Amino acid sequence: MFKSSVMVMIINMLSRILGLVREMLIASFFGATGMTDAYFGAFKISNFFTQLLGEGALGSVFIPLYNEKRELEGKEKANDLIFSVLNLVFVFATTVSILMILFSKYMLIIFVGFKDKARFETADKLLKIMAFYFLFIALSGIVSAVLNNFKKFLISTSTALVFNITIISGILLFGKKYGIYGLGFSVLLSGLFQLLMQLPEFFIIVKKYKLVFDIKDKYIRELFLLMIPTLIGIFGYQINEMVDTRFAALLDAGSVSALSYASRLYLLPIGVFAISLSVVIFPTLSQAAVKKEFGVVKSQIERGMNMLAFFVIPSQIVLMFYSKEIIALIYERGTFSSENVLVTSQALTFYSVGLLFYSTIHLLTRSHYVFKDRKRPVMSSFTGIGINIVLDVLLYKHYKHMGLTFATSMAAMVNYMILLYSLNKNYIKINFKKYIKFIVITLVFSVLAFIISTHAPKAGNFRLDIIIKLLVFALVYLLFWSRNIIKKKIDMFG
Repeated sequence: MFKSSVMVMIINMLSRILGLVREMLIASFFGATGMTDAYFGAFKISNFFTQLLGEGALGSVFIPLYNEKRELEGKEKANDLIFSVLNLVFVFATTVSILMILFSKYMLIIFVGFKDKARFETADKLLKIMAFYFLFIALSGIVSAVLNNFKKFLISTSTALVFNITIISGILLFGKKYGIYGLGFSVLLSGLFQLLMQLPEFFIIVKKYKLVFDIKDKYIRELFLLMIPTLIGIFGYQINEMVDTRFAALLDAGSVSALSYASRLYLLPIGVFAISLSVVIFPTLSQAAVKKEFGVVKSQIERGMNMLAFFVIPSQIVLMFYSKEIIALIYERGTFSSENVLVTSQALTFYSVGLLFYSTIHLLTRSHYVFKDRKRPVMSSFTGIGINIVLDVLLYKHYKHMGLTFATSMAAMVNYMILLYSLNKNYIKINFKKYIKFIVITLVFSVLAFIISTHAPKAGNFRLDIIIKLLVFALVYLLFWSRNIIKKKIDMFG
């Protein structure tokens, strides 16, 4: 698991670096303005539907059922299940994409709520352009799940690289000529390219395409039954994001963009560490659960939680205390002003408070999924969402963007605590003493590394100065752990 996780993390790290380049270009070309508000608002809607079936949501339900069918009925029957799901998703996603185009204005009114005509009309056009992104990503999500189940992590993980490369290329080639609409077309093309790049490896596994719609298959019926709570949970989380966007839209122009720019950095360690680990560990957990190997399930989950703490806590400290310097380093150029830096860095600071909680939720949720438990993650998700909405209402007027991002962190903390308690009570007995001890040690090492990094030598250039501080932080943190890393190697996560 460790080697595969590292490989996926490296690819995701490269992707996230490209993602930062992408955001730097968006900030440089378009700034934090009403036009970028329109883009981010429209993209949230298309991405809302994307996360329902793409990006692992359907795959997390499908893979345990596929493994069970393969174990009981053989490879051929299991492959029929793959194509039944793919064909059904194609029909559904095509329909939703068309509806997005036809009813784009109504969706923007409901989910975004821009009051000024310019932002609304721009967002409307962008949503129409990006609508079929959902179709491509929904199909890509199923294909990726199959590849991951057969340990073909390299191809499926590299789709994120393709997404960012396509967006970057689109901005450079079409940004000046077509403005923000060139960005919308780039998003659409990125979805198509992500699907196409996976198909050759996919057909090596399944051999040939089958036009199968076996809706009577008991596994299809079970899939739909299990998808209902999963979709409700994801739907709820997306409502959470939409509510934040809605409140941000009531603030000064650029507030939606500030939250979006900050979230890109906040999501960087989540994408690199949390999602990478979830991608690698989920097939192992699923296969172990099918075979009733619950000791393996327990050990893998505990190792995963420790690995997340090891990587995420230092990231959390850096993003909290170096937020302004990091935002300036990445975004402050072109039309992105010093005022934009201040607002975005404040949002990032309060996002980062809940980083460990949000990162671990991915693992804890999927740990419930291997036991076919969708109910408890849904209840936990909605509890967190309720808290987020209440705090948004209470905080946004006085604390503005900072209140909205703090609310997100508090909601993540509650969700994390509920899922951790549920997993321990119902399925595996987590060794909390060792887990808390690991977190405390990691936090102490991270704080000490930060303090030492503040005394790093200055180069006289603020961009170079922050890079030196970050390098010193990373070096000192790893030095604190070096004895464990060298002596115990990966056993330090056990």
